[in-house]
Amino acid sequence: MAFGGGGEEPRMRRRRFSRRRTEAETVVDGRARGVDAPGTVVEEEEVVPPPPPPDRPLLWPWLLLLLALVLGGLAAAWLLTRDDGGTSAATVNVPNVVRLRQDEAVRRLNDRGLTARPVTRASSAAPGTVVTQDPGAGADVTKGSVVTLSVSTVQTEAVVNVVGKTATAAVKALTGQGFRVETAEVPSKKPANTVLAQRPQAGARVGRGSTVTINVSRGLASVPNVVGQSRDDAVGAIRSAGFVPKAFVVPSARPKGVVVAQKPKAQTRAAGGSTVRLNVSSGQSAAPPPPPPPPPPPPPPPANVTVPDVTGQQQDAAQRQLNTSRLKAGVVWVPSDEDEGTVVSQSPASGSTRKSGTRIQLNVSLGPTPGAERAVPNVLGLDPAAARRRLASAGFEVQTLAQPVSAGSQVGKIVDEQTAGGRRAPVSSAVVIYVGRRT
Repeated sequence: MAFGGGGEEPRMRRRRFSRRRTEAETVVDGRARGVDAPGTVVEEEEVVPPPPPPDRPLLWPWLLLLLALVLGGLAAAWLLTRDDGGTSAATVNVPNVVRLRQDEAVRRLNDRGLTARPVTRASSAAPGTVVTQDPGAGADVTKGSVVTLSVSTVQTEAVVNVVGKTATAAVKALTGQGFRVETAEVPSKKPANTVLAQRPQAGARVGRGSTVTINVSRGLASVPNVVGQSRDDAVGAIRSAGFVPKAFVVPSARPKGVVVAQKPKAQTRAAGGSTVRLNVSSGQSAAPPPPPPPPPPPPPPPANVTVPDVTGQQQDAAQRQLNTSRLKAGVVWVPSDEDEGTVVSQSPASGSTRKSGTRIQLNVSLGPTPGAERAVPNVLGLDPAAARRRLASAGFEVQTLAQPVSAGSQVGKIVDEQTAGGRRAPVSSAVVIYVGRRT
């Protein structure tokens, strides 16, 4: 039986065959049934089942091929990126060049295909030595990258402590470290040639060849006797002895220009470079004056008084003079190159007129090399003996002055003290206590 297209139907082939029918068949087609004649050939079709599907292809050869391709790709990637001593075309491993000389460090970086950029700084390493690098050793960077090298330009040293040493030993120790030394002599009660201070301070790191300044004590020297000499001769003698003269003109019957007093006194040992006060005569007649007439009765104290000049005096002497002038003192310790305890300024100024009992501020020098300070105990209201004991136990010298009072309860008691209680003053300085007395 033929199908469309002239070909046989896919997956099914029909096979024709003939067999002789031996039995009668009944044909129902609306006609009478009959029996075919013997030997009649009848064609029939037999349906043959489709053939089995072909075998499925094997997968494992393909999987092996894919695995081989993956492994080959990984191997190629490793060969391109591995560290092969800096010869890779993609990345370079930075070598360690710290502590090498600059030229050697630059050469090693160039051999790896890297660019060196040196910058200088002071350090404790020898000059020309690499002290740091950026990026650090072991970093992977692209070829041609810049590596910054910090190179020591000046070797630094920690300044040794020379305070308390002799000047000779200090200079030897500092020059041994490669420093230059400058010496400055300063007034001090320390032994001569003792180092009192240094700059830069001990432990500071500075470059070799830097200058270290040391302050050296002039030590104690004996003050020469210049009383009776002319002003110019006395000034020259004081300077030759290592002191600073300071002359003041004072009333005197001695010839004009003659030194009538000095402080410190002759043969006193004082710090070299400290001030020596010279009182020079104003030049009044040397003839002895006639005996004075009997003094008149004292006039009543004036309401106003003239402020005396007490600058240049020692603190306690200045307070006594102000007390005699019926003025009060207020002591304030200030930094100054003057000798410790010297009044360097006053307020109000000398020559001005003030009401009796006005307090005059005295600015007193702490000295060129200030010592320890301590708060002054408050002794107001105590009796003089108890006040002296309390101040002495705190390390102060005590001087006593009388001060007029109107209240009977203040008589015999401490009504004022200078330096005032609670303020700080150098240990061993003088504290003047004022004891009330009836006017």
